[in-house]
Amino acid sequence: MIAGSFRRALAQLPDPAFRGVLVKSLLISAVVFVLLGTGLWAGLLVVPATGYAWLDWAIAALSSLGFLLGMMLLFPAVMTAAIGLFLDDIADAVERRYYPGEAPGRPLATMPALWSALRFLGVVLAVNILLLPLYAILLFFPPLLYGLSLLVNGYLVGREYFEAIAFRYQPRAEANLLRRRRRGDVWLCGVLIVLLLTIPLVNFLVPIVATAFMVHVYKRLRATG
Repeated sequence: MIAGSFRRALAQLPDPAFRGVLVKSLLISAVVFVLLGTGLWAGLLVVPATGYAWLDWAIAALSSLGFLLGMMLLFPAVMTAAIGLFLDDIADAVERRYYPGEAPGRPLATMPALWSALRFLGVVLAVNILLLPLYAILLFFPPLLYGLSLLVNGYLVGREYFEAIAFRYQPRAEANLLRRRRRGDVWLCGVLIVLLLTIPLVNFLVPIVATAFMVHVYKRLRATG
């Protein structure tokens, strides 16, 4: 089920509708990280000097390392939030190609879509900030750090993608019931998405493929219950 859905999503990657969404989502993600970097830089400027050059250097170095680590961990969330603004464009293209005989999903209004994207980004930021002490400890055990980030963000990303698609087709209560009933499948899909998002260059395409992928996953999960 997962492999077949993913192959279908990859096959549609050259679709012109997908390219337009890619450009817009990359621009939004770049703006987000520029703002975060500017905020960190401004914060460091107001931190008073300690009087010890080595300590000031250590603070600056650790802050930069933390920002780079944050970018690595949060890139999936930012791209997912950005892509959520254009989800209907991707879902419509998938429906036209693979499900022309089925009733199309209901497009999400702009403000609810924006709120959903911001809410998701806020949840992921909050969860990962709470886990920062554990992440810091696991810096000395990179495989464990990567595995924890994969599981945590896989759950969050899988849930967000699934709900964003499912809400197009059925009421929220029914969609949430289906997600809880098939939570293992949804989590596994999220882990696959986050895993691919950690691959340089490939990660720029993954959110679009993942949205199309989740349309196929939802259709099959709903059909099988």
